[in-house]
Amino acid sequence: MTNNSGLARFSKRAAKALALTAVPALLLVPSAFSQEGRPMAAKVIGDDVNKKYELSDHDTRPYDKHDFNGIWARNPAAQFKQPPCPECRDNSRPSYGYFGDVPTMTPEGQKRFEANHPTKGYVPGSKNDLEHKDIHVAYRRAVQSALSNDPEERCEPLGLTRLVTFSGGNPPMQIVQTGEIIIERFEWFWDNREIWTDGRKLPVVEDYLPRFNGYSVGKWEGDTLVVTTVGFDDRAWVDAYGFPISEKAVLEERYSRPTRNRLRLDMTLTDPVNYTRPWHSSTKVWGLIPKEAAQVAGWSGIVEDRCVPADNTHFRSFEPEPAASLKKK
Repeated sequence: MTNNSGLARFSKRAAKALALTAVPALLLVPSAFSQEGRPMAAKVIGDDVNKKYELSDHDTRPYDKHDFNGIWARNPAAQFKQPPCPECRDNSRPSYGYFGDVPTMTPEGQKRFEANHPTKGYVPGSKNDLEHKDIHVAYRRAVQSALSNDPEERCEPLGLTRLVTFSGGNPPMQIVQTGEIIIERFEWFWDNREIWTDGRKLPVVEDYLPRFNGYSVGKWEGDTLVVTTVGFDDRAWVDAYGFPISEKAVLEERYSRPTRNRLRLDMTLTDPVNYTRPWHSSTKVWGLIPKEAAQVAGWSGIVEDRCVPADNTHFRSFEPEPAASLKKK
């Protein structure tokens, strides 16, 4: 007997999965202009891949700069009907990347990079590829999912940097903060990471098993939360474009809340196994989403958007068989 309710649920999930992968991955290149069509300038808070952004939040109500609790999105106008946040969007390349000034890779890093075959980015030979030869090849080598070894395609853990960089576009991030721990909850993959602020020291990673989200401790430097993470699992990618990360990597994140409705993050990845120097990310900015705006069927909060292997396998069964010439590559 056919389970119609189950099929309906799967159809909705499949449609959402298609929207999250096919459209943002290949087509979303945010505009460098404001909603009114004027170039963005004036008061700036960061440099997102060499593009200065206007600070669009003019809410002057008092707030606690050390309080990050809430739901945060990097496209608050899209699904939450909040004011546009042009500084929240990635600029001049495909979305959801670590970005910044990509360092030269070590021979080992280059080998690992070339072994990874992402589905995100511009398809080689496409119009977008030909028009963006100035950007790193990582963003111009997307393949069909049947030819990819992307962990996301197999519902495997994404890893911390990829969760953070992907979070907030379509799927938001929720932060739950107490006096001794901060939890970041990610809608996509329904994953979370912990940041301990109770004064503990980082572990000696050789004494522990690596973790996809690593081991994180945070401390306040003025109004900036500085988070250091070690102990990564090297099966993860830095972001959706196949950049490798090793168990020796150290990630520093610097979070701040420059205005009431904005959360800002800058990251520095130091990974001597794969890169010849530290890698500074582009600035990431999220907009605060009121609880009542994050509501589905009357229930406020982030959505349980898991990658379920059984559903994913069924969804991928509808993909066309790759051409023989592509298989050889």
